[in-house]
Amino acid sequence: MAKIYSLKISNFRSIRNFEQIFGTKNFICLIGRGDSGKSTILDAISYVLYPNWNLSFYDTDFYDGEINNPIEIQASLTDVPKVLLQDSKFGLFIRGLDLNTGLIKDELEDHHEIILTISLTVNKYLEPKWHVINYRNGKQSIEINANDRNKFNSFLVSDYIDRHFSWSKGSPLYSILKSEGNNLDDSNVIIDEFRQAKERIDSTSFGKLENVIEKIQSNASKFGLNISNTNNTIDFKDIALLDSKICLHEDKIPFRLKGKGSKRIISIAIQTELMKEGGIQLIDEIEQGLEPDRAQHLARSLKKNNFGQTFITTHSRDVLVELNAEDILIMKKRIDNLITVKNELQGCIRKNPEAFFAEKVIVCEGITEVGFCREINEFRINSNQNNAANLGIRFADGGGSKCSDYAQSFSEAGYEVCLFCDSDNDDFNRKKEALRKIGITIVDCENNNALEHQIFLDLPWEGIRELLNYQIDLIQESVKDSLLSAYKSYGYGTFPNDWLNMDILEMRKVLGFTSSKNKWFKNIQHGEFLSKVCLKYFEAIKDKHIGKQIIALSNWMDNLVN
Repeated sequence: MAKIYSLKISNFRSIRNFEQIFGTKNFICLIGRGDSGKSTILDAISYVLYPNWNLSFYDTDFYDGEINNPIEIQASLTDVPKVLLQDSKFGLFIRGLDLNTGLIKDELEDHHEIILTISLTVNKYLEPKWHVINYRNGKQSIEINANDRNKFNSFLVSDYIDRHFSWSKGSPLYSILKSEGNNLDDSNVIIDEFRQAKERIDSTSFGKLENVIEKIQSNASKFGLNISNTNNTIDFKDIALLDSKICLHEDKIPFRLKGKGSKRIISIAIQTELMKEGGIQLIDEIEQGLEPDRAQHLARSLKKNNFGQTFITTHSRDVLVELNAEDILIMKKRIDNLITVKNELQGCIRKNPEAFFAEKVIVCEGITEVGFCREINEFRINSNQNNAANLGIRFADGGGSKCSDYAQSFSEAGYEVCLFCDSDNDDFNRKKEALRKIGITIVDCENNNALEHQIFLDLPWEGIRELLNYQIDLIQESVKDSLLSAYKSYGYGTFPNDWLNMDILEMRKVLGFTSSKNKWFKNIQHGEFLSKVCLKYFEAIKDKHIGKQIIALSNWMDNLVN
């Protein structure tokens, strides 16, 4: 059954020009910020393969409301149903896919795979027209009707799926019925079933009404009219013989009254049955109405048991962690194609799925830096400054040594990236210039320092005492023991008894080394406390390096970095 190889969109809603090759992918997940155009892509696919004739358009469907620029959507499909490739259908308009180059050619050659390109155009008079097109000798086209478009088995799961539970023409249930060999072109099985149901009602006695009927029969007979065959049944005048009147129920409750999540799963279940013969399934915001575990299970099941081609969109971290990098394509505003996600980001998908829904990412070397940034954001909120969520910014755990690779991969995936990191690794330091050249802002420590080293060097002693008391409250006397050992290893001589009041460079160095080595602040909550203390004494440190790092991070969030 047909799959979409490539898609072109012009002047449709938020998309001016768009072109994407999906290739042979069977499962595609589109992600991006709200209003980036993900749902528009699904609607475009749904419309160009629309199985009915009555598709309505409005002036607002035109890009920027420019009705003089026609909407055009083109889908090039492989594995087209053979019935559509006959010369009497569209066989004279087929094109060829060169598997060696991935290019579509208008002349079909022996080594090519057959391609059929469907075009939907809408002019300012809001009249949709569907054609199969070929550019062999200039643009040539032949109209394709709703019945033939229905053979592509394309269905959209969105907020308006109640019709999926009825047996009306063009619905998924109707298509399954046809796939079982029922000849619905010459007869209507649904209406026949409706008539048979009425016959069963006609043969049923309405017991509580019979007494009234007998009285009327008697009175009519007295007036000279025999109506002895009178009975009670349903008048077709009040029940239209329409296939859409027959719908799925659970007991006596129609499926249309179920909750949103349940309705969407039922709709997907119907389409999955249909797609055992192939087809194109479009699911907008797959997680809607579902608990996280059910959303994850649904995404995993669709990916694993996929007989056709499935497109989904999501804003859910729970869905994203179930996918591989190769499944994900990113949509951003004002770009004309989707951005692929490199396999190098697979670990980041598992650890930082939320970052992929952002516009800008601060890749933090570790969880301490994540906590540090979170507290800066909290400080901005309390100071009535713009917050990270409003600015489309996410803080991602770079996983230590992987942070430079994560930063580069996020940048290549179209994100604005800031790398917040240490300077205590020579191999890592040598990579930084290359990262800056591709536009990544780096906020790092100085003089081979880790973050803890920098803080213990730059904070006023009052702040250091707060950090030490915080740690002493957590692990008691082991703080002093660790410092004593480090002090001796540095060769600084006898450890002073009054060490909590010893504001000397040697003690600051030992504190920075010990806190880093013993991982005093290696979780998000501890990182937040580090940042809170630094911000408390910001006026005292704003000209020191840690103060400059805080300013640089905040400026980057406000897009004030040159």
